[in-house]
Amino acid sequence: MADVFSQKDIDSLLKGSAPSGVPQAAVEIIPYNFLRPPRIAKDRQALLNGIYQRIAVSLQAMFSSRLRTAVDVTLGSVEQATFAEFIFSLATPCAAYVYQLGDRVGGQGVLDLGSDFSYYLIDRMFGGPGEATDMKRGLTLLERSVVRGVSDKVWGIVAEAWADHLAFAPAYGGFEASPDALQVANREDNVLVANIEVRAGSFGGLMTMCIPLLTLEGFLQEKPTRHSHAVRASAGEREVTRGILEQALRGARLDLRARFPLFQLKAREVGQLEVGQVIHTGHPSDVPVELLVRGQRRLLGTLGQSRRYVGLRVTHVLNSQRSEGLPRIVRGRVL
Repeated sequence: MADVFSQKDIDSLLKGSAPSGVPQAAVEIIPYNFLRPPRIAKDRQALLNGIYQRIAVSLQAMFSSRLRTAVDVTLGSVEQATFAEFIFSLATPCAAYVYQLGDRVGGQGVLDLGSDFSYYLIDRMFGGPGEATDMKRGLTLLERSVVRGVSDKVWGIVAEAWADHLAFAPAYGGFEASPDALQVANREDNVLVANIEVRAGSFGGLMTMCIPLLTLEGFLQEKPTRHSHAVRASAGEREVTRGILEQALRGARLDLRARFPLFQLKAREVGQLEVGQVIHTGHPSDVPVELLVRGQRRLLGTLGQSRRYVGLRVTHVLNSQRSEGLPRIVRGRVL
């Protein structure tokens, strides 16, 4: 290459082309979208692919059983997009079911089964052959309620697949036949879009699932570990759980028995016992009586009377720290 460029070479450089005799290096230029910066790391993307792959396998088993035919479900893609791009990708009319994702994660999710797949589901569930139909109308109220049963099953499978990472609790929130009417997120918000292909015989359809990335923020920012991810509970949730457990334990029933010291009678004295006769046990009135909880010595108390019933007044609680120095009855009990 010459040390001095000619005017022609300079003009070529200004135009963006390499001058003659200068080899061009292959450079891959990737445009950066400031409206949609990448927020999913590579390790999170791999984990997302695994989660939705499990969802696809579970959906294949569910659809095959529900539709009584062999159904092939494959995962198309799991990618980040804007909500506007997701809306633009939906057909009109669509069959979009909106679900609340639960208080622990917040937000809403959308499952679009598509009009073609919805009509195929309806035809198969009512005993039809599932022939391909080209109906350019939205679902009726009756058809929506039928397909909603399938949508509930799908979201149940999604919640089960996400259980190790996020505690989804899907609840039906509504139906939209027009993509522009969906208001799950702002148009410029980033969402996670999963495309799942469904094939049964000659029929082929597409399911699309959308979840806002803001809802998955805890999962996306979680540091990867080699151990399974447990669902983290807040301090308030742990306190509520503690209260429920304490209430359940307080309502449990336990066997309590008062144990008196062992005393002996001769066989002749036992044979002379009569109704109403008082037996002297030899147990002093100021010595406490043991109270056993499920066969273990836990309390000490004194005998008395309460509302014409024999009662036991607790005087000491026994444990490893407080039992030292307390009287202990070691002579047995009366059976």
